[in-house]
Amino acid sequence: MKKILVIIILALGISVWAEVDGSRGFQMLRILSDPATAGQAGSGAVNSESGFNYLDNAAAGLLTRVKAVSFSQNMWLFDTSMSNIGYRNSNGRKSFGFAIRYLDYGTIENRNEQGIEIGEYHPMDMNIIFNFGYRLLSSHFLGVNLRGLYEKIDDSSATGISADLGYIYLTPIQDLKLLAALKNFGSTSKMDNEEIDLPFTAELGLSKDLELNGSRITAESRLIKDIDNDKLKAAIGAEALFMEQILLRAGYKFNYALESFSCGFGIRMKRFEFNYAYNPINEDLDDVHYLGINLKF
Repeated sequence: MKKILVIIILALGISVWAEVDGSRGFQMLRILSDPATAGQAGSGAVNSESGFNYLDNAAAGLLTRVKAVSFSQNMWLFDTSMSNIGYRNSNGRKSFGFAIRYLDYGTIENRNEQGIEIGEYHPMDMNIIFNFGYRLLSSHFLGVNLRGLYEKIDDSSATGISADLGYIYLTPIQDLKLLAALKNFGSTSKMDNEEIDLPFTAELGLSKDLELNGSRITAESRLIKDIDNDKLKAAIGAEALFMEQILLRAGYKFNYALESFSCGFGIRMKRFEFNYAYNPINEDLDDVHYLGINLKF
């Protein structure tokens, strides 16, 4: 039972940023890896050239033809951090991706029932993800993510598998895309004989590209339904590309308890791209920062 209480405490810590109630495990699945999408409130995956964009919609890897490897670091609440490495190879008809994500909680004191310190331990979460996308018809794209999951608390651990389904439709309206996704459905082993449920989410959105004085502006809106609660959430985001090199991003989340505004920028230089995103958190808690590098081949 003690391990389960620790899981709940850690999940509540993540929930401050991931906006969940702590009743489910493997909350790392909700955390973004791509600074390009984090700066747009989780939107913008269809235009991202990173090796992570399929994590936000499993079909998004098909929309930009690129071979890229990406590295990112999320620095956020309570001195925790998440390291990510991702790869994507897309030719427009098929896409393949692979990513590893590692969440480091740092070192935590281990105390007995009397509150006496008896040592310390190092909780961690890790995901290994495989992505495959396929262009079904000229306007229909489908993708799937398959994940291996691992979570460790002190001397107890749990494993699992999960999947995402992503779909994108190029509507008859020029540069307007319909996006849909089902995320994080699967199963896990028990930890200390307790069931661990995954944070299942359903999303529906629209994305529109605009050209303005030689610059591209992309706007996206999404509706998000978490199985954890009855609230319907929403997010909007936008990205502007200037001179094919400078990217400015901003987003806003609605009906989230602790999150609202986010912003970021990117710099492209031939085969190299640097990205940064900033997510302020309410309640005087630590703000979240994302750093990332994309290398295109």
